[in-house]
Amino acid sequence: MKVIPAIDVRNGKTVQLVGGKPGTERFAIDDVTGIARRWQDEGAEMIHIIDLDSAMGIGNNEELIENIIGGLSIPVQVGGGIRTVDKVHRLFEIGCERVIVGTRAIQERPFVEDLSQQYTDGIVVALDSVADKVMIKGWQESSGRGLLTVAEDLETLPFWGFLYTNVEVEGRLEGINPVAIERLIKATTKPVIVSGGVTAMSDLATLRRMGVDSVVVGTAIYTGHINFKKAVREFS
Repeated sequence: MKVIPAIDVRNGKTVQLVGGKPGTERFAIDDVTGIARRWQDEGAEMIHIIDLDSAMGIGNNEELIENIIGGLSIPVQVGGGIRTVDKVHRLFEIGCERVIVGTRAIQERPFVEDLSQQYTDGIVVALDSVADKVMIKGWQESSGRGLLTVAEDLETLPFWGFLYTNVEVEGRLEGINPVAIERLIKATTKPVIVSGGVTAMSDLATLRRMGVDSVVVGTAIYTGHINFKKAVREFS
C-alpha cells in the first residue's frame, strides 16, 4: 500500500481545506516546490496534487505544477478541474504519471471512454462522495448519482482505477468511514485510492487490511498527527 502525500494548491500556495470549502484553510504554505521535495526526501513514492483553483473554476496553477514535477524524481498524479481532452494532454506532456478526472467523467461516460483508450494506465476517476452521492464541480454540487452506481457504470472501461474521497470527513482529523470504503472496494475490481479523514496510523492499518491500493494523506501529516516518514516505513 502506497502512502501518498497530498499537495492541494490554491493561489500558488499549499493549503488544506475542511470539507473542500474555501475560507476554511488550516494553513497556507508559500514554498510549494519545497514541500514536494520534503515529502520525496521522506520516502514518498508518488505525490498527489490537486489544483483547487481549477476545480473551482477560478484559475489554474499549471505552471507551478510543471515546476513541481520538474523538481522531483518520483511520479506525480494531478487532479482538479480537468474537464477537457486538451487539458489532459497538457498534463501528460508536462510529466504527469496519472491524471485524475472527476466532474465531466461523472456526467459524460464517453469522455472517460475516450481518455481510457488513449491513456489506459494513466487515468484515475475521482469519486468524491457526500451521503453516498457523487459530488462535482470542486465538491460544490451533487451529481445526484449514487457512489456505487457510478463505479459499476464505469467499471468496464480500461482506465487505471478510482480515487475515493469522503468529503464529509475531509480535513476534519476525525478519522475515516470504513463502511463506505469497504462497499466500494467490493463493488470494483479496479485499484482504489482512498482520501479523506485519514488521521492516525490506525486508519492506515485499517485501510491496508481492507486492501486499498494507496492512501492519500493531507492534513494529518501537515499537523503532525501522522509522522509521514514513519508511515511510509510501516505501510509502503
